[in-house]
Formats: sequence, structure tokens, C-alpha cells
Amino acid sequence: MCQTTSFLLALIGGLFVFSSTLAQDPDVLLTKLSDKAQTYKAYEIAYTSTLVDLKNDFELKQDGTIQIEGDRFRLDLGDYLIYCDGETVWTFEPEMNECYIDDTETMKEEGMDPSKLFTVWENDFRREWIGRSQVSGRDCAQINLYASTEKPFHTLKLFVDDKALEVVQIVMKGREGSDVTYTVKTFSTSLEVRPGMFTFPADKHPGVDLIDNRL
Repeated sequence: MCQTTSFLLALIGGLFVFSSTLAQDPDVLLTKLSDKAQTYKAYEIAYTSTLVDLKNDFELKQDGTIQIEGDRFRLDLGDYLIYCDGETVWTFEPEMNECYIDDTETMKEEGMDPSKLFTVWENDFRREWIGRSQVSGRDCAQINLYASTEKPFHTLKLFVDDKALEVVQIVMKGREGSDVTYTVKTFSTSLEVRPGMFTFPADKHPGVDLIDNRL
């Protein structure tokens, strides 16, 4: 084999190894996800969540839809509707006609910020590339995110369609023995934001009991 051919083969082999390393670098993929997320002005996600309480042998499935614009969101869980305008959170229970009012800081301290659920990797996590998995019929890259002890969960399993650059599933491993799996059903970036859609419309619910938990 001539030296030129040997050099080319070595170069191609080196490039292959380099590209494979990039493909398995969680920082590269998550940076691409963040860059793409920054192009969204407002978006809507329909998903299924499955809560498994390992200690009490309990399982709960729910369908949800969340509409997001920046740090504002509207989350429809069927039994509950949660509104957030970036400063205040309203949790409305239609069956009881009750609405609880909280500060967003309280929600964040409890480790719950639905508007960040599908961009959670941007927080301070240790990251690890795990491999590839099939989720909902889609070929996904799996990245594990390991949280600090301050959070109510210790690990997030993130499954990403790295060709479409879309999050397909998130598995949240709780410290108290409860795991929650969020599986995306549909994702749309054509959400039309209407005035007032992220605040609780008290005037549309006569007699609603407003319970203000703010200090």
C-alpha cells in the first residue's frame, strides 16, 4: 500500500473516531437542543405522565397539555388547571371550584417548574452519555442528568431524538421512592398567545374560592 493511500485511510479513520466522540458527547447534543429551544417564541406540548410510587406500590397515569411562552405557562391536567404569569401561580381545581395562589419562587423551591421541564438540562447537572434506546418507536440518545442533593430527585433520564433535536421522554427518579415518566405525544411551535391566557380567569368561575398562600 502506498504512503498516500495509508495516509488517507488513517485520516478517514481519525475523522470517524472524532465524529463518533462528538456523537457521544452529551454537552454537544444538549447545546444543540438549547440553541433550537431559543428559536421558539411559544410552544405547546401534549404528553403522558406516569407516576410510580415504589414504596406504596402505586401507579398513576395522566395526560397533560402545557402551553409555554418564556417563563409563563398554562398546564392542563384535567383535574387541575395551573396558570403562571412568571410571578404568580394559580392552581385551579374545577370539581371543588377552588383556586390556590402561590409565588413562583415557592414552586421553584419545591423543584417544580413546568415551564422548564423540557429544557431542564440547562440547569446545573452532571451529565453522562448512556447510549441509544427505542422510545415510542423513535431511535433516541439517552443522557442521564445527576442533580445536587438540594433537588427532590437525584437523576433525570433524558431520551432525545438527536436527528430531529426533540425531547421524546424524561424519567425523573425521586429521592423518596417515586419515579415520574413524561412521554411527549405531540410538540408544536405554532402556539398563538392570547391576552390573559397565562392568568387565572376568576370572572369565568362564579363563586370560586380563592386561597392565597403568599406571605
